[in-house]
Amino acid sequence: MIKVRYLVALLGATALFSGGTHAHDTGSLDAKTAEKVHKSKAYSPYVNRNFPTRPLFGDTHLHTGFSMDAGAFGAKLTPRDAYRFARGDQVMASSGQPAKLARPLDFLVVADHSDNMGMFPDLFAGKPNILADPTGRKWYKMIQEGKGAQAALDLITQFSQGTFPKALMYAPGTAAYKNAWQDTIDAAEEYNDPGRFTAFIGFEWTSLVKGNNLHRNVIFRDNGDKASQVEPFTVYPPAGSANPVDLWKWMQNYEDKTGGQVLAIAHNGNLSNGTMFPVEKSFGKRLDKDYVQQREKWERLYEATQTKGDGEAHPILSPNDEFADFETWDKGNLDGSVAKT
Repeated sequence: MIKVRYLVALLGATALFSGGTHAHDTGSLDAKTAEKVHKSKAYSPYVNRNFPTRPLFGDTHLHTGFSMDAGAFGAKLTPRDAYRFARGDQVMASSGQPAKLARPLDFLVVADHSDNMGMFPDLFAGKPNILADPTGRKWYKMIQEGKGAQAALDLITQFSQGTFPKALMYAPGTAAYKNAWQDTIDAAEEYNDPGRFTAFIGFEWTSLVKGNNLHRNVIFRDNGDKASQVEPFTVYPPAGSANPVDLWKWMQNYEDKTGGQVLAIAHNGNLSNGTMFPVEKSFGKRLDKDYVQQREKWERLYEATQTKGDGEAHPILSPNDEFADFETWDKGNLDGSVAKT
């Protein structure tokens, strides 16, 4: 992000001095430049400028304690806490330390995992329905003993390998799931402040086929009146699917139903073992024109860098690029079940 900030600043400076002079000659005017400006019909650098010039900074991928993995790793704060922190308020971090941003963000998307949304607060609290399951009791005990990271890794592995206990699933259609989603929407509505801070409504669709990462962050352009007409698309059947094509169908159904707009941002293809960007087949079906057009329609953006490694360039593909070895992750797929090839 630091590199991006400097790049934006540099481009802004270049645009400001694009009329023929340079930063070091500001205030001087030679005869050649004067003649050029005099003959030009548009001497102002802003004439016919139809692109935005004000950079906005934010986060499209933030988890709270509503996400089971973030919760197990120690996150206890809620979507409301996240939006307050992003807009510049001081909050008490999950570690018990006061925290405040040096500069407030311009926008934030709380993108908690759609599968099992809101389950972890109940796990942390030791709710009876959680402790009634042996695995739930095991995870609860691990967290109480300070082994939250181990519990998180076990939780992620069971989810990715399809062995997550059904009794612990918080799925669409249940009261607990609906309440968590509505809380997420209400938090965004409460802290959205047009012109100063944008609180987007969103979630993360967490397809993880045998540990290969196909995650997408789904972001609504709409307010709560439309977003509350649906519940997030999940991975686990019967309500969900791990196939991105089915996610796109859900997105189309949302827009048809509400008249709203939604997009998806894929990320961490570097942990997908090649499945994020298929070239021949996807989920056993050959790629065709419809697949390409649908993906281009719903996934206009791609998240290049995250704590799980950089997905922008790799030294094997870009041997002459000195930045291609930035934060590469070559160990394996997301859950470490398969070596990276």
